[in-house]
Amino acid sequence: MKFNLLTVKEIVKLTADAVQISFDVPEELHEEYNFLPGQYITLNINGERRDYSLCESPNDKKWSIGVKSQPNGKISSYLANELKVGDQLEVSTPSGRFTIPTKPNEKRTLLAFTAGSGITPIMSMLEFTLQTEEWVNFHIFYVNRDENSIMFKERLTELKQKYPNNVFIHHFYTRQDQENFIYNGRIDEKKFDLILNQIIDINEVDEAMVCGPEEMILTLAKKINEAGIIEKHIHFEMFNPSVKTEDIFTKHDEGPQTVQVTVTLDGETSEVTWDRGKNLIDTMLDAGIDAPYSCKGGVCSSCMCKITEGEVHIGDNYVLTDSDYEEGMTLACISRPKTATLAIDFDEV
Repeated sequence: MKFNLLTVKEIVKLTADAVQISFDVPEELHEEYNFLPGQYITLNINGERRDYSLCESPNDKKWSIGVKSQPNGKISSYLANELKVGDQLEVSTPSGRFTIPTKPNEKRTLLAFTAGSGITPIMSMLEFTLQTEEWVNFHIFYVNRDENSIMFKERLTELKQKYPNNVFIHHFYTRQDQENFIYNGRIDEKKFDLILNQIIDINEVDEAMVCGPEEMILTLAKKINEAGIIEKHIHFEMFNPSVKTEDIFTKHDEGPQTVQVTVTLDGETSEVTWDRGKNLIDTMLDAGIDAPYSCKGGVCSSCMCKITEGEVHIGDNYVLTDSDYEEGMTLACISRPKTATLAIDFDEV
């Protein structure tokens, strides 16, 4: 993960508590900042890191994020209310695995469930897909408090008008009644069943995306799978997860007190001593190793690395797949050594 100091180019008010922030990426950095629809950048603000999904199509060579001010969210409140055009921020190169394959020569149906600021990566996917796939059908089921809290409302309307045969947007409100009861409230299991019965045929869906709060992810990913979509075609990105890095320490009290860990990063190898009570990422940071990280909660994949020697306990996460485990991948932020020696390699990811 590489950071550069980028200048804020534009700030657009989206709702009363949300903004779109655009960065000026110098031409010489364009290649480094190339991204796939659905990926995110990490901001480093006074030593605190936060991930924000890019919300433009990669084809447009624009680097913008959508930020919604969160209750007790120091960083999001600063970005939404205090940041000014011309300010500079430390911005990482794009990363993330919340992506879908591009199939310009196929007719296919894409399905997205999202809520609040979870729309940001979906916007990037939507615009890019419309630019590259003539026969796509893109359904978005989007939950907000009310009409005034819809991020990218005008842009969504414009895309619907421009691509009336390709874009189908369904707005759900939790604090504003609509004529059709199905659009009132959150999308829970019962609402999902109604959607399948009345709005969309799940048998026509090729890829499904879910982006939003943890409860929404866990509920809908399971329901989509049970409805017949196999796991590799279900993609999700979790906002505001409840996963805590300390959970692993209560689950795995056995194992050595200290471990010698060999770390390979950017072609250099370092030795650090891990002490019980820490995760691997904090051990490396405390030792002065500039290891990649962001969420520290097993969600974003920034700290993914390969175990080349030894074994680890891995905490709950929403990133690693069965094939990742088979290849020896782990997330340093939720990993704790369980062997006397351990070697991890960030360069083999």
